[in-house]
Amino acid sequence: MKLVLDANVIISSFFWEGNPRTVLKRIIANQDEFYITKEILDEIENVIKRPKFHLEKPKIEYLIKSIEEISIKNVVKKRRKNGSRDRTDNKYIECGITAGADYIISGDMHLLEMKKYGNIKIITPKEYLEIIKS
Repeated sequence: MKLVLDANVIISSFFWEGNPRTVLKRIIANQDEFYITKEILDEIENVIKRPKFHLEKPKIEYLIKSIEEISIKNVVKKRRKNGSRDRTDNKYIECGITAGADYIISGDMHLLEMKKYGNIKIITPKEYLEIIKS
């Protein structure tokens, strides 16, 4: 499957056990393709720089490099004015459209309330894992 993961799912997959980590393991095992953009990487970097993560610069650089190594970076050619009520979340929709993604996996209510955008389903990590089990 072609996936776009939001920043919260990606960060959760690195720091805690649970469904986001299981999705990450599938990506690392090449069971799914993970698409990302520079804007998404920038958001991840900004979040993990927050004091609550207690990460020094080398660790932040390592995490960003790790994400780049397991993802397929794409360049969005068309910006969306409509999409999520939170326009900062449109970067996930734009990435998904450019990648031809099957799913955007998110924990963000603004994205999840949409349920889908075009042919892209927007679901939680738990929902995704339930779908692939069936």
